[in-house]
Amino acid sequence: GLGLTLVSAPCDSGCTRVNESTANLHCFCLFTEIHFLLFSIPVLAAAVGQEPDHSHGCAHGSCYPATGDLLVGREKNLKASSTCGMRRKEPYCIVSHLQDDKKCFDCDSRRPYDPVYNTINHRIENVITTFKPHRKKSWWQSENGKAAVFIQLDLEAEFHFTHLIMTFKTFRPAAMLIERSADFGRTWQIYRYFAHDCANAFPGVSQGPLRNINDVICESRYSDIEPSTEGEVIYRVLEPAIRIEDPYSPNIQNQLKITNLRVNFTKLHTLGDNLLDPRPEIKEKYYYAIYELVVRGNCFCYGHASKCAPIDGIRDDIEGMVHGRCVCNHNTKGLNCEQCDDFYNDLPWRPAEGRNTNACQKCNCNGHSNSCHFDMAVYAATGKISGGVCDDCQHNTMGRNCEMCKPFYYKDPSKDIRDPRVCIACDCDPDGSLNGGLCDSHTSPSLSMVGGQCRCKANVEGLRCDKCKNGFFGLSAENPQGCQPCRCDPRGTVSGSSQCDPVSGDCFCKRLVTGRSCDQCLPEHWALSHDLNGCRGCECDIGGALDNHCSMESGQCRCRSHMTGRQCTQVESGYFFMALDHFLYEAEEYQPERPATWTGIGFARVPEGGTLEFLISNIPYSMEYDLLIRYESQMPRDWEEVHITVIRPGPIPTSSPCGNTIPDDDRLTVSLVAGARFMVPPQPVCLERGVTYTLRFEFTRYQDANFILNGAANAVLLVDSVTLMPRHSSMEMFNMGDPASNSRTQTYERYRCHDGAKSVARPLMSDICAKLITSMSAIINDGALPCNCDPQGSISSLCDVRGGHCHCRPYVIGRRCDQCAPGTYGFGPSGCIACGCSLQGSVSRLCDKFTGHCQCHTGAFGQRCDRCQAGHWGFPSCRPCQCNGHADQCDQRSGVCINCRDNTGGDKCPNCGICKSGYFGDASRQSYTVIRACFLPISPPECTCNYLGTDRNQCMEREDCVCQRITGQCQCLPNVIGLTCDHCAPNHWNLASGRGCEPCGCDPNNSVTSSCNEFTGQCQCRDGFGGKTCTDCQENYWGDPRTQCRVCDCDWRGIETSQCNRVTGHCVCQQGVSGVRCDQCARGFSGQFPNCQPCHQCFGDWDRIVQDLAERTKALAERAHEIQTTGLTGAYEKAFRDLEEKLAQAQGIVNARNATAAAVTTLMELIEDLRAQIGETTDTLNRLEGDLTIVQDSNSEAGKELSVLEREAKELNLTSEQLHHQLDILKNSNFLGAYDSIRSSYNKSRDAERRANESTTTRPSTVSQSADTRRRTERLIAAKKDDFNRKNAANKRALTDLNTKAQGLDMKKLNEKVCGAPGDAPCGESPCGGAGCRDDDGNRHCGGLNCNGAVAVAGNALERAKHAEKELNKAMGEVEGLFIKVAEAKTKAEEAKGKAQAALDKATATKNKVERSNNDLRDLIKQIRDFLTQEGADPDSIEEVANHVLELSIPASPLQIRELADEIKERVRSLSNVDAILKQTQDDVRKAEQLLLDAKRARHRAEGVKTTAETVKKALVDAKTVQTSAEKAIARAKADIGETETKLAQSEMSNSENNLTDAVNRLGKLGREINTLKTKRANNSMAAARAEETATMARDKANEAKQILDGQLTDKYNEVQQRVNNKAKAVQDAKKKAESLRDEAKELLQDAQNKLQRLAELEKNYEENQRKLEGKARQLDGLEDKMKAILNDINKQIQIYNTCQ
Repeated sequence: GLGLTLVSAPCDSGCTRVNESTANLHCFCLFTEIHFLLFSIPVLAAAVGQEPDHSHGCAHGSCYPATGDLLVGREKNLKASSTCGMRRKEPYCIVSHLQDDKKCFDCDSRRPYDPVYNTINHRIENVITTFKPHRKKSWWQSENGKAAVFIQLDLEAEFHFTHLIMTFKTFRPAAMLIERSADFGRTWQIYRYFAHDCANAFPGVSQGPLRNINDVICESRYSDIEPSTEGEVIYRVLEPAIRIEDPYSPNIQNQLKITNLRVNFTKLHTLGDNLLDPRPEIKEKYYYAIYELVVRGNCFCYGHASKCAPIDGIRDDIEGMVHGRCVCNHNTKGLNCEQCDDFYNDLPWRPAEGRNTNACQKCNCNGHSNSCHFDMAVYAATGKISGGVCDDCQHNTMGRNCEMCKPFYYKDPSKDIRDPRVCIACDCDPDGSLNGGLCDSHTSPSLSMVGGQCRCKANVEGLRCDKCKNGFFGLSAENPQGCQPCRCDPRGTVSGSSQCDPVSGDCFCKRLVTGRSCDQCLPEHWALSHDLNGCRGCECDIGGALDNHCSMESGQCRCRSHMTGRQCTQVESGYFFMALDHFLYEAEEYQPERPATWTGIGFARVPEGGTLEFLISNIPYSMEYDLLIRYESQMPRDWEEVHITVIRPGPIPTSSPCGNTIPDDDRLTVSLVAGARFMVPPQPVCLERGVTYTLRFEFTRYQDANFILNGAANAVLLVDSVTLMPRHSSMEMFNMGDPASNSRTQTYERYRCHDGAKSVARPLMSDICAKLITSMSAIINDGALPCNCDPQGSISSLCDVRGGHCHCRPYVIGRRCDQCAPGTYGFGPSGCIACGCSLQGSVSRLCDKFTGHCQCHTGAFGQRCDRCQAGHWGFPSCRPCQCNGHADQCDQRSGVCINCRDNTGGDKCPNCGICKSGYFGDASRQSYTVIRACFLPISPPECTCNYLGTDRNQCMEREDCVCQRITGQCQCLPNVIGLTCDHCAPNHWNLASGRGCEPCGCDPNNSVTSSCNEFTGQCQCRDGFGGKTCTDCQENYWGDPRTQCRVCDCDWRGIETSQCNRVTGHCVCQQGVSGVRCDQCARGFSGQFPNCQPCHQCFGDWDRIVQDLAERTKALAERAHEIQTTGLTGAYEKAFRDLEEKLAQAQGIVNARNATAAAVTTLMELIEDLRAQIGETTDTLNRLEGDLTIVQDSNSEAGKELSVLEREAKELNLTSEQLHHQLDILKNSNFLGAYDSIRSSYNKSRDAERRANESTTTRPSTVSQSADTRRRTERLIAAKKDDFNRKNAANKRALTDLNTKAQGLDMKKLNEKVCGAPGDAPCGESPCGGAGCRDDDGNRHCGGLNCNGAVAVAGNALERAKHAEKELNKAMGEVEGLFIKVAEAKTKAEEAKGKAQAALDKATATKNKVERSNNDLRDLIKQIRDFLTQEGADPDSIEEVANHVLELSIPASPLQIRELADEIKERVRSLSNVDAILKQTQDDVRKAEQLLLDAKRARHRAEGVKTTAETVKKALVDAKTVQTSAEKAIARAKADIGETETKLAQSEMSNSENNLTDAVNRLGKLGREINTLKTKRANNSMAAARAEETATMARDKANEAKQILDGQLTDKYNEVQQRVNNKAKAVQDAKKKAESLRDEAKELLQDAQNKLQRLAELEKNYEENQRKLEGKARQLDGLEDKMKAILNDINKQIQIYNTCQ
């Protein structure tokens, strides 16, 4: 039915019968020999209407590989979910064998199938077609009764599956399905369902007919229960009945493509007995069994291959196996030839069609690339002619076909495009050319392009664009113009040119000008101008300025404190520079040790031998000072010897400025010349700042004491003062050694500036000396000194600039004008007052400096001692007045009495000796009683009444009052008493009131008495109380006296009275002063308290204006606050109230439940009315809002005007204060000083004018010299110009070469050297990282394992250095330990040596003791022998001697001797510990750099010492033995003496002679024994001497061993230390190199981090802006929702109103 001739082929053995139960036979050919005809040929015939031509190969059209059974060779890839007999032998039965005898059989699949030996195996591999004779004897069989079973084929690659044929041994399945996977089992799609009853088996699945190739249906024709055996199931992927338009469409390809195929059996065919009988035997005849399974397919190659090859790992020797890899033609590749081959991508890949191969076309890359890719966009753009795009163009080419040169390269017009050298690098300076050095890529006249031509930036020129244009500099890539214009200041450049160095931009400056732009003066210069040199020197004063640097604009130097002027040569107003004798110490202020007679102010009268000490504590500067002694000699000869001593508080540190001073420098001896007034010792004294000294002057000896009449005691000297004068040679400004300091020194000495300050009457100082001394003063005092003129004693606060002397008031002296001159007193604002002491009545012309009282002679009186006392006359010889008792005083000169009393007098009587005219009596009689000396004739006396205390009714006039005629008593006012009413009654006061006296009213508790002062009424108060009636606090206190009184805390300079307010404590201030304490200037006054001055009149005017504005502002603020609190009511309150009532009414109607039509009408009217009123109100509010805005604007303008007024007021106040300050200065200054300053300035101006004129008129002048210099300079410039240009060009070439080398530096090589891998590898592929690379944790990645870069090398070096350092530290620790152990060994050796020395000393002491004992014994025996040999020795004497001998004992007992020997033995034994000590240190010494041999040698020496010590020990043992023998001999001698004594006691007198003879014999024997003992003692001494010598030798050898050991140990330790230091140095060098590399890496890292941080910030800003936009969008959405809700509410209300009835 396919329309092919091959279909009508006769059936043969290659065909299988189907539908065996029917009468007709149908043959179905398996197409085993027709390659791919079941798929390819029908599909292609249907799709394109052509047949493949097999007469040609793949070269002339499409070609296809053969199809085959995909199961062949894939036994291991075929599996079944259920197989019988896999675990044990299982029985099964066959339904079709019911008539046979044997119906059931066994299945055992545990062993492979064998046609002879194992035919009961039924594994799945038995279904593969083998065309062998036993093909019907082997099959696959599932387990009994199991319905859900599947068979699965897993392919190793992608295949095209065409059809499937299954031949069953048993019933075909009642239901089954076929499914496939194209992704190796991850997903599955169903091909077809098969079921006897599709509706029940697979409900919902369509049963056909098939309309599309990919339809999934359920088919029933292959699921009948018949036949019972050899039934077939056939499935074709592409049904022939369905026409295929495009066999290469993705749909068809997906339908054919498989990687896995699975057949699922879901239901068995049974006879129904299994439903009635559940026994297992019933199920033995129901199972799945397949004879043969055929899966046909091929490796589909899209017509580009005729055969397939095995995939890697698949055998190639299996016959009939269909392999999965196409052997591609037509320039294709891939397992299925599904893509074009490499470099064949110029056309899109397509399957081959008939005679059209659709072969892939080779890309055209002009020989510059070996790879390309297809780009559909390019293909479409070229009209589907070419779509290949070359990859990785080489030889500096680029483009789709590598037909263009890369940027920064250009095409050589003389070479073909295929030439590898066709592209030449642009030779453009990247900094000076546009686009970083890009040149024209090719020559194109139409585009004005010339291949290789550089395009320079605006300010760049040259073929390579490598140099700046004239007047520009600084070629830079960052500058879009290339170079920046020269910025040369014409004032500072040579010839005023604007040219500069084209590289650095440095302008060509004048001699004294610097800076890139020649706009700055050199240090210590200023005043940039068009002068020849450009700038002038600062010429700052060496002392007044801190240094010689000044402001470039103004030339102002940096002055010291209170120095002023451009050069810091002047002092500020109120300051001065000191004179050389500024540090003056008056002699009269220091008390001499020996009492001296003071001759007056200014001198101290010092006798011979007297001493003066001056306390010096105000040294401002550490240096050498000359001592100046001023004196007045009272003697005819010189003072021969005066000792001067500088007493310092302690020793002088050597590091101090006076560290070189020796004690002799502080002791001076001088002589004072009689005819001189001052003396300066030739040697200075060095004094330091901040140290207190004492200068002692000892006036030791006058020259000729005998010349004086009364001897040396009358030799005196008047000492005025001592002055410390700075010695100029010790100051740095004179001794620096430079020409300037040498010139200053010569000037100072030539003008003898030092001598002018020695005399009190000094000459006028020259300007040159004044300038030098000003500088000295500024250095010494760190600036100028304040005048500190006394405000009372000086005329002004200004002082003389030279020396600081203030201008004093009359009779005021002192530098500060702070004391009265001698002979004056009363220091005050008017100066001092002359004492005026009388020469006749006063002791001297001096008076008390406070009171002015002169010191009077006896009898003289008065402040000036110029008159007599009261009652005396006749100055200067005063005597008492003679007035007969009728007068107290008389005339000082004539003695005439004055004011005679008692009616006496008379012009002719000077002593009140006669009565007045009209009186009579004896005037010479004194009036001691009430009886007068002179009387009037008898007549009524006149009334004498006090008018203030007399009743006014009794007085006609003030002097004419009536009194009682008898008594003369006047009539007094109340509380007035007295005959004349002239005083108040007790406890009353205030007679002057004219109304009588008032009661005192004194507080009885607080006053002393109840009486008070008669005139003031002041009561006499107790302590702590005050006030008129003693009810207040005491004077100058305030408060309540019953609780607490406080003192008045008032400033005395600003008060009217010392008493403050008794209640509040406020002081009573003077005018212009305010404050509780009266200590500040009041409002309206300026200045610094207490100098408060009234402000200018304008202050009052402005103050009134400001106060008025403040009140208005306050009122407006209160009104605004009121409006803010209460709102705008008033005129609109009623309108608002009406609105509220109508709204309430409308609300009530709305709320009413039963709304009628009338009510609704009323409501509508109200609403309309409300709307109208609301509209009117809204208009009114809008109008008011506009008015309010205008008011606010006016208020704002008023506020601004007020601010301006306040600012102007403040400026006026400031100006007023400044004017007042200037006025104060003018008031306090002297117009004469101003006049002098003006005259001085005038003279300087005239002098400057003269010099300026001379500089232009005279020849040669400064101007002419400048012109000559300029011409010479121009000639030099012209002469050197060519040389300069040549050098400049050479430098430019050198810079160009360096730039070229710098351009040649490759970051890749640097990366490779630093990190250890090629720098062009991506970070993800490079194991060693590189610049900008980071690891997974975000850390920088550079270097690593197996990387040989500098970082890795440095890291390894660092690790090795650390390891070496660790090892060295460990070695040092071990060396330290060894050193400690050796030190311990040394200490133990010292101890051993000490013990040996102690033993030696002990042995020596023992030897001495034995010698002394032997000597004593020898003397005793000698005495005994002499005694016994004497004639006349009586028995009593012999007995006494014997008793005395018996009483004697040897120096030590045997026990003591043994103990001493044991101690000596122990001491000697301790010497053997030296060996043990050395053995203990042996191991430690071995570790200390092979010191073992040295230690062994020391040990050998120690062993020698030990041997010697043992010899000493042996000698001591021998000594002990000898001493024991001596002890025994002495004991025997003692026994003999005892025996002799016994015999003597027992003998009688008759036998005394015999016994005596016997005793003599025994004594002789004793003598012989003593001699023997003496011999032994000598031997012992010799042995002890030998022992001592041996011990000494041992000690010497021990010392020698110790020295050798110490020296060798020291040498070894030094050697080890040297090695450690060398290694440490090497490690340190390596460490430094590593640190240097690490720092470079850190810099690269920091640069990358900065860029990343910048990117992060930009990203953060973007995110923040995005969030803001989102927020705004959300707000708009919210507003839109609200608007919708409002509209909905409005619509609802409209609906309600429209539906109301």
